[in-house]
Amino acid sequence: MSDKRYNLRKQIKSVRWMIFWVVLAQFAAETAIAAAASFMSNPPHDYIRIAAVELIAIGVPIVIYAKTAWNGKRVKTELCLNRCNVLYILIAAILGICGQFVMMLLNIPGNIFVNSVLKQETVNSVPVAIEWTEILLGVAGVVIVPAVLEEFWMRGIIFRAYNRCNRWAAVLFTAIIFAFLHMRLNELLGFLFMGVIASLILIKSNSLYAAMVYHAMSNLTALLFGAYIMPWIIDFIWLAFAVAVLVFLIAFAVMLKQKTAMPIRKEFKAGRLVINSVFSLPVILSVAVVILKNLLLSIG
Repeated sequence: MSDKRYNLRKQIKSVRWMIFWVVLAQFAAETAIAAAASFMSNPPHDYIRIAAVELIAIGVPIVIYAKTAWNGKRVKTELCLNRCNVLYILIAAILGICGQFVMMLLNIPGNIFVNSVLKQETVNSVPVAIEWTEILLGVAGVVIVPAVLEEFWMRGIIFRAYNRCNRWAAVLFTAIIFAFLHMRLNELLGFLFMGVIASLILIKSNSLYAAMVYHAMSNLTALLFGAYIMPWIIDFIWLAFAVAVLVFLIAFAVMLKQKTAMPIRKEFKAGRLVINSVFSLPVILSVAVVILKNLLLSIG
């Protein structure tokens, strides 16, 4: 094995273990925050708790990884924090807003399966904001913080590491992990779709900022949909969804026509790399932690 391939495998292995430590930290943070909130007369809002978990479970591992794996001068390069063309920012925003409508359509089979087959109530990925104070908290807690931290982690670290081995392996594996970590069976297809689109935006723009804008606008649309967008479109809801899908497809086509800024690498076969990653020990342990968490929640 060449030194290059050996170093690539070593980096992939470290990224897989980072996934496990993030999942474990997320479990510990959620448990600790829920326990602390149970002793408070006025527990923190769900948006604050979500942001706190993100900061602890994702923010801290990112800082540790950056300090141990990279020289400080390379952080911007490694995370792909490159200047972004305004066109890509605009395209990313449109794809984020309209893409949330596409995600809702993709989640219909999952919602039917969870409701009808599993006989469980579905839970929205983003709690609905009603009052303006909730909207402000939501923008900070479930729009900005997740968009920044999750993109730093998913596309800045995991995708970049896998992209050095194989581009399509990077797209598929990050989408799978992104969907898995949101831990909602009814929204699995939607989050897979979101993960793929975020990676394609990064590939085309070569800037993590565009992926962050896409993620933020998608979350913002989900935050406002129930209380503000739905009442406005309820009388022509299917027309609104059709228009959103059409606009999404147009924006996506415009993006695909742009020159690809990120170099293509195929050091390993995509299928084998994805399968080996999904069935690696760190990922299997991550799945076990998630299953344990869900079992504890069902018992509680």
